Amino acid sequence: MRILLLSIALLVVGVLALPVAASLLDGSETGEDLVLPVQVLLTTAVGAGLGRALLGRDPAARRAMLTGAGIGLLAALVGMAAFFLVLNGFDGA
Repeated sequence: MRILLLSIALLVVGVLALPVAASLLDGSETGEDLVLPVQVLLTTAVGAGLGRALLGRDPAARRAMLTGAGIGLLAALVGMAAFFLVLNGFDGA
């Protein structure tokens, strides 16, 4: 049940992190190149924190953080794919 809660929370973070990163970094000369890396790092860091909070604080905390970071990375990829489909449709770019 905790893994499901973690996955749903990270999917929401993964989808919302891309427009937040774009709104903060878009428009500056160096910021446009950093939108996707910031989104991935943000989602992965939140995943590690939520993984530790939800999955364990014992000696298995490292494994819980790695699990959360991995799910966060997958959620970031889902967020990128979702926004690609929203912006370009199923026909492609």
